[in-house]
Amino acid sequence: MSNKKYWKGFEELQETPEFLKLKENEFAEELPMEDVLAGEQLTDSKTNRRDFLKFLGFSVTAATLAACETPVNRSIPYLNKPEEIVPGVANYYASTYWDGNDFASVLVKTREGRPIKVDGNNLCPITKGGSHARVQASVLSLYDSERLKGPKANGADASWDKLDESIIAQLNEIAAAGGNIRILSGSVISPSLKKAVSEFATKYPNTKHISYDAVSYSGILEANEASFGKRMVPSYDFSKADMVVGFNCDFLANWLSPVEHARQYAEKRKLDPSKKKMSRHVQVESILTVTGSNADERFTLKPSQIGSALVHLYNKLTGSSLAAKSLGEKDARIAKLANELSSFKGKALVVCGSNDKQAQIIVNAINAHLGSYGNTINAAVEDFTRQAIDSEVLEFIKEVESGQVQALFIMNSNPVYSLSNGEKFKDALSKIKLSVSLNERADETGAAVKFHAPDHHYLEAWTDAQARTGFYTLGQPTIAPIFNTRNAIESFLSWAGIKVDAYDYIRQNWENQLTGLSSFGGFDKALHDGAFIAESFSASGADMSVSAELSAAAVAINEYAGKAAGTELVVYQKTGMGIGNQSNNPWLQELPDPITKVTWDNYLIMNPSEAKAQGFNIILGQEEKADMVDVTVNGATLR
Repeated sequence: MSNKKYWKGFEELQETPEFLKLKENEFAEELPMEDVLAGEQLTDSKTNRRDFLKFLGFSVTAATLAACETPVNRSIPYLNKPEEIVPGVANYYASTYWDGNDFASVLVKTREGRPIKVDGNNLCPITKGGSHARVQASVLSLYDSERLKGPKANGADASWDKLDESIIAQLNEIAAAGGNIRILSGSVISPSLKKAVSEFATKYPNTKHISYDAVSYSGILEANEASFGKRMVPSYDFSKADMVVGFNCDFLANWLSPVEHARQYAEKRKLDPSKKKMSRHVQVESILTVTGSNADERFTLKPSQIGSALVHLYNKLTGSSLAAKSLGEKDARIAKLANELSSFKGKALVVCGSNDKQAQIIVNAINAHLGSYGNTINAAVEDFTRQAIDSEVLEFIKEVESGQVQALFIMNSNPVYSLSNGEKFKDALSKIKLSVSLNERADETGAAVKFHAPDHHYLEAWTDAQARTGFYTLGQPTIAPIFNTRNAIESFLSWAGIKVDAYDYIRQNWENQLTGLSSFGGFDKALHDGAFIAESFSASGADMSVSAELSAAAVAINEYAGKAAGTELVVYQKTGMGIGNQSNNPWLQELPDPITKVTWDNYLIMNPSEAKAQGFNIILGQEEKADMVDVTVNGATLR
């Protein structure tokens, strides 16, 4: 072994003249530093991106090369090595990812006690081992130096004991005076966290919990309440649909449960020797999406025309005569679509991405007519990942802005960033007597609160989730907390005067509440698998009263369509960024948009001729500089 010689590259092996010339330098590879640093701006540099990144990462590369079969320093890594850790051998732990927008049961790969990779859990009946970019990139956010290192009080570092003492004292004072206490969070799907919040509310009776989703599905929730008498989001099964029609619904990338829907869709579209026919997919949308790019047939409508298109489709399918604004030449396309759908009764699925309650009521009526409920839509298995109601959020905002809220706890939500009137909300938030953020970072909302009680990263925490009716998952820590953070369950219990560990609390809650857990194999078996099905439900239909609600919905849609004129703006979720809570994750920022291929920047997409007609400069290669465009939506200006 001592006589073996290793080369760092072919240049050293062949002893080329260039290598011999540079041999005396610390690094044998010459980097084009003069080109990288030439000019005052990087855009003026003559070097390419690869060389620039090579320069930025050369120290890491050098360290990697130096570690390649160089002399070994024998050392003892553990005084007492944990039994489950074998150096160089990966361990896998089942866990749960939920960030208020994306759900996935996952397997976390660890080496020497450090999470390094997140993949889907094959034992999850919802995602079936699937994941997507945002789930996989979440492992990097664990090591983000921008995470809060510990609790803070009025901008200064504090201990957890001092923080709890201050918060409890103010809560008692506010409660004694009859003040209003509010908790604002993304949709909470953890049964144990919900129970902890309930115990907090029992201690402080004037507490109210408001769900706020950055991307709202309130239209579906309220439409189902109007159509079926129950506020809920059903589960959709694209694998049972022989024909799918989407209206401004990017269900393969962002809508509702994209990991699940992509798997189902692929199952129905994949051909093999035993399956000679795949499902048919028609997409009606305003901009090109991932879903639209996979459709068999696609045509475009303005956002204001989508509701009218749905009413036309319902009329053609049922022979009704609900009021609907004409779509011009597209009326014939809708009539053709109705004829096709009629031949797929019981095996069709119509979905719409609009957050308009009236449009979703029409969609419900279309699916009811096609016999989708009980087949491609299961109303018995609810999706709990979207719980926010827009009217309740607006009422809460009015309370805050009018000074009616004395204490506010914010968890897994960044309203100053995501609300259209975020700056106004920030001003009101700063005037609340007691304001506490449980977010992992000092984000835009955190800048206005008085106390920070940072939650663990999900890879550090004991968690649980109920994403669907009868379906539960567990999350377990794959690494000890890197910073001085605390599980949100423990925070709410501490403020309620209950001292208990999150693990014990979750385990006790599961063993007391979930029937069938013991016959399944107990809590430990559920933890090992990551998922537990408490009860199964067969697909269920839904009875719908169509008369009054449908007529009112059609009238409202017709009025809205009549007011629309000129150019219309479509704002959509980028596949990498989602709701923006991982906006400082470089993996996602560097991820090209699957349609536009753009990374990093926000951009306005317009037809070049239309852009020039409206006076905008456009980029053509490197010949012109683009204009910065200010877009005002609900009083908020986006650039």
